[in-house]
Amino acid sequence: MLSSRIGRGLAAGLVAIALPVLAGCGSDASQTPYTPADGVWTNHDALQLRNVVAVAPREGEATLVGVIFNTGSRADALTGVRVTGGRGMVGSGTLPLPAGGTRVLGVDTILGAAVPTALTGAGLKPGLVVPVTFEFRRAGSVRLDILVVPRKGFWATVPPPGGPTPKRTAKPIPG
Repeated sequence: MLSSRIGRGLAAGLVAIALPVLAGCGSDASQTPYTPADGVWTNHDALQLRNVVAVAPREGEATLVGVIFNTGSRADALTGVRVTGGRGMVGSGTLPLPAGGTRVLGVDTILGAAVPTALTGAGLKPGLVVPVTFEFRRAGSVRLDILVVPRKGFWATVPPPGGPTPKRTAKPIPG
């Protein structure tokens, strides 16, 4: 009788120890940020860059698509974009980022009208990842490894570099 109590006690103890391990409580995987999209994101200073991707109509050139949120109380500006082995061009040169504001790159969205942003360079081939550096007046430099996707399917409406920015065609959700 004593051995069956000890056995039940050991079994209960093992279950109590094993459950947290089996449940994954020792892992922080559920706390890791994840973006279910082709684009990448980062937070830098008061700036949040979201869903940034390069859309290539052909090898050697791409339109940079994404959103920049300035969550701070001070204005900033995107003064340039650089791609390794190539060049980047933002609109007319400098893109103001007002405090608390949002700026859209590449294609119009419900967040606003887009600023054309072009990349050129030999490394811009669909399927590759290219390092792109964003230069900000206040926040400094931010480097992201950005996926280059072909201009088809979901990305078919993104204008080619230097082309006109198409208007958003999706209808607003009725409220």
